[in-house]
Order: sequence, then structure tokens, then C-alpha cells
Amino acid sequence: MAKVWTKEEIKTLILTNDVMLERSLMRIFARQTEIEKAASETNENNGIGFTGADAYILSEFAKWTMKVSSRPEGQRLTIKQKEIARKRMPKYAAQLLKTLA
Repeated sequence: MAKVWTKEEIKTLILTNDVMLERSLMRIFARQTEIEKAASETNENNGIGFTGADAYILSEFAKWTMKVSSRPEGQRLTIKQKEIARKRMPKYAAQLLKTLA
């Protein structure tokens, strides 16, 4: 039987686990429309993907993480990028739960 996650567990993982933080960025970025992804902004008020305030910086972090490098998953976020992402990503826990269902 698959684990059933809670929002609080997701938030805790985002705050404490670098891999979960990076995967969460990529998952929410994947929910953006193709136009939003290309522009690193939010154009639709649909409750999916990043908010307008977070769209540019978190999209750029997600793109950075997905870049091809020596590790298959992409490039690691810097300490400063992780600090910024950890402040902004917990609010996306409910969306992340939907991607796990």
C-alpha cells in the first residue's frame, strides 16, 4: 500500500530535505502552462503552478535544477537559492499532494 502524505509532512520535507525541495520545485513548475514556463511568469489565475509573486524566481530555480550537468537530476541549488525556495515552497504543499494522488 502506498504512503498517504499529509500537507504538514510535505512542508517538513521541503524545509529539511534538499532533494525534496528540488523535486517540489520541478513538480510545481511542471504544472505551469507552456507559456508560463517559457516566460517564467504566471499568466492564468487557475490555482495551479506558482503564484505571480513566486513565478519568476521559483521558475528560474526549477530550470536551474533541471539543467543537464554531471548529475542526472540536474544542478544543485546554492545555499542562498535553497533559503529563498524554502521560504516560498511550503505554500504549495496542497498542490504537491495532488501530484502524488
